[in-house]
Amino acid sequence: MSAISVAVLVVVLCAVFEGAAQLSFKKSALVAGGVPRWIAVGVALFTVQALLYTGALHYVEVSIALPIGSVSYVVVAVLSQAYLKEPVTRTRWIGIALIMVGVGLLAADA
Repeated sequence: MSAISVAVLVVVLCAVFEGAAQLSFKKSALVAGGVPRWIAVGVALFTVQALLYTGALHYVEVSIALPIGSVSYVVVAVLSQAYLKEPVTRTRWIGIALIMVGVGLLAADA
């Protein structure tokens, strides 16, 4: 596996961390008394994400990495539906599918 392929996978992993961080922030808004803990988890996830993303940028162009990072929108939709029981409408799923097609095209070109 080439360094660029690994970097693209790291960017996708960063999107997962970012999605989980967003979920943590939402939990902090919903849970009375648990706010500082969930905010700390979100900040920690964002910190790890930033460090990994910066390392990936050494191998992949930012004009490719940033759009691939939009996988975080997909992660947020899936996690919010699974863990927060938020509805994800058909229109959102279509948008998510379009995001994944775009990410696939960019990743294939990387």
